[in-house]
Amino acid sequence: MENNKKTIKVKDLKEGMILVNPIKYDNIVLVEKGIPLTNKLIEKLREKYIYSHIEIYYELEEYTQKDLIKIEEDFIKLTFNLEKLFSKANKLDSIDMEDIRSFSAKIKESLYFTDSIIKNIVLYGSGKDSIYRHGVNVAALSLILGKWIGLDDKQLNLLTYASILHDFGKTKIDNSIINKVDKLTLNEINKLRTHPIIGYQLINKINFLDKSVANSILMHHEREDGSGYPLRLKADKIHPFAKIIAIADTFDAINSNRAYRSRKKPFEALQIIKEDSIGKLDYNYCTIFLNHMINYYMGENVLLSDDRVCKIIQIHKNDFLRPLLLSEDGFIDLKDNKDLYVKQLFLDTKYL
Repeated sequence: MENNKKTIKVKDLKEGMILVNPIKYDNIVLVEKGIPLTNKLIEKLREKYIYSHIEIYYELEEYTQKDLIKIEEDFIKLTFNLEKLFSKANKLDSIDMEDIRSFSAKIKESLYFTDSIIKNIVLYGSGKDSIYRHGVNVAALSLILGKWIGLDDKQLNLLTYASILHDFGKTKIDNSIINKVDKLTLNEINKLRTHPIIGYQLINKINFLDKSVANSILMHHEREDGSGYPLRLKADKIHPFAKIIAIADTFDAINSNRAYRSRKKPFEALQIIKEDSIGKLDYNYCTIFLNHMINYYMGENVLLSDDRVCKIIQIHKNDFLRPLLLSEDGFIDLKDNKDLYVKQLFLDTKYL
């Protein structure tokens, strides 16, 4: 049970839920951790508003498709709102920072359900929407990674603004390029690669906005070895926020369908980020990202290439593509079974 935790609003607490942390007021412990909540205590929490959210333990079977459906509904709304925000910005040729702050607050509010958000992004990606749903996913992942890294509240705010706006410049690129199924020509590639500059130029005009936001938008496709674009910057010349966004951007892009290709197989996004952590993406940030992300795969079900359904028992950090699995017939270590591979990841406890 120790690993099965989630944070929920006080209004959604139910009798019998078990506290992960003690409830304190003025450094006085009111309720010890590990204590099941009673209706009387829940009523007091609702009346006093000592906390807005409480972290509780839950049994694995309590984690159902309903959680994912709720997050998916929220993300659909956020995607629609981001499209409206970008459309408004294009009409006015400027970004309303109040719109960005409001959108950022909605992203942050959704992070009380980090477990469901990550599972949603892992399972579904952003489909073929490489701007708006992708922007929502990247903003959520960037904020989560920023928290794992230990950024303070001010830094997290600025990171969220930058990640929300990181692909705004794509809205100025012709849709025939954005949605092209066939291979892009060199000229089309060069046009597409102007989107960080376009976004930077607009955001840099906003008065009193910390320059880290515009700079991160400009640099989110730069790479540690100087192979990125548009400035071919290296290592410490790249803003830390841009390095975080680059990891989130890479993960969601690999894990999603695009007009020109289907999404990669399960675990490939993890494997590619591991490979790119040597020379391309920030090594320390990638290590933190991967060490946390694998926890959200553990215990989930996969479909093997021979159509057997198995549960993930362990993910090998040196080879993300070949985890240790448990089937009805026993353990299967894909490191020792090179003819097998995972072709689908899903949440469905009825299989095991």
